[in-house]
Formats: sequence, structure tokens, C-alpha cells
Amino acid sequence: MISMSIETINDTDSKIVDLDNILKKYLEKSPNIEIITVVSSDGLPIASTSDDKDLVIAAMTAASQSLSERVLGELERGEMQEIILTGQIGYVIIRNAGENGVLSITANNSKSYGLIRVLTKQLAKKLAEIL
Repeated sequence: MISMSIETINDTDSKIVDLDNILKKYLEKSPNIEIITVVSSDGLPIASTSDDKDLVIAAMTAASQSLSERVLGELERGEMQEIILTGQIGYVIIRNAGENGVLSITANNSKSYGLIRVLTKQLAKKLAEIL
């Protein structure tokens, strides 16, 4: 697991944000979520609940985001918000998390697909405020 704390600074205060705890809390909200990874806009892992796949997930997330942005740009569909990849035994949701981050969630096939999409959107919004 990549462990990371980020110091955020604004005009009134400075605080340390523990991304590991944030990711763990979201991981506990659905037993069908297997891995949560936060990736920089450069494709580098920032934080992850995976011990061994974080670099691969970060690289694939960045590549998927880049291709999606190109497709959406060529077809004049606006900025990329979310990518959903569906496989036989699960799916991956990739969602922008502000200008500096991308969120990747890997989950197994389940009946809680809608809940996981809502959690993904909530977490991406929270990360966008932090990163």
C-alpha cells in the first residue's frame, strides 16, 4: 500500500490530510470494491489500497484517461468525467478528481454497481478538494 499524507495550505490554516484513512473508509462502504487508487495527472500513484498493483493501475489509468480525452475531444463531447470498463468478473471505474488527480476503483461484479458509482463520484469530489 502506498502511504501518503498531503499538506494542504490555504489563507487561514494548514492541515495534513491522510489519504490512506480516506481510502480505507470508502473501501469499507462496499465489500465489492477491491482496490482504490489515486493517480496524479502525470500517471504516478499518489495513494492506493493495493500492495502490489499500484504502479500498473496508475499507468493503465493514465493511458485510459489520455485515450478517452482524445476520443472525446475529437468527437467534441467535452471533458472526460468517467470511464467504465466492464469485464466478465468485474469492472474498473476511472473518474477525474480535479485538475491534479484521477481516481481508479476496481470492483467485482455485484448488485451494488449503482452504490459503487455513487461512492466513486463522492470520493472523486472529496479528492478534488484535497489534491
